Amino acid sequence: MSIGWVVEIGQRIRRSRRVQAWTRAGEDRPSTVVEPKPRTTGLTLDPIVADHLDYPHHEGFVMVSTTFEVTAYRTLWFGLQYDSETVEQGETVGNGALATVRWYDGEPVGDDHLQGQFAALKDVVVDMLDKGVFEPSTARQYLKRKLAERVGDRQKWRTPQP
Repeated sequence: MSIGWVVEIGQRIRRSRRVQAWTRAGEDRPSTVVEPKPRTTGLTLDPIVADHLDYPHHEGFVMVSTTFEVTAYRTLWFGLQYDSETVEQGETVGNGALATVRWYDGEPVGDDHLQGQFAALKDVVVDMLDKGVFEPSTARQYLKRKLAERVGDRQKWRTPQP
């Protein structure tokens, strides 16, 4: 799926009354500015996750297929520099994971639980880094492995592939 399709489909969805009711687009909230011109086109999800998605700057990621199937993901950033005393900088693009948002009766469920577990996992990893138990690359691999265990079969998740 290309980014161009996502923008076009997103514009169609915005005009759809059924989807507007589902997303509560009619509420009195300011709309988010969306750049209508795609930054790039012709990409599948893997290169977007690895080379284009800036994890700490986006709370979520929505993929819309050409058949209008919507998959919402929560972004989980692996950056540790804001919490660690030993890590000075970290990548923002390609340094994280996407986990699908679970829905029940039109509402997201379990998101707070996942966010809390991920925050706790990062705290432990930062402690291990600062005590010299982990190197930054080892810490990232540990985050990925433990996240996979936590998410399990309940949700789909993706990380950039090397």
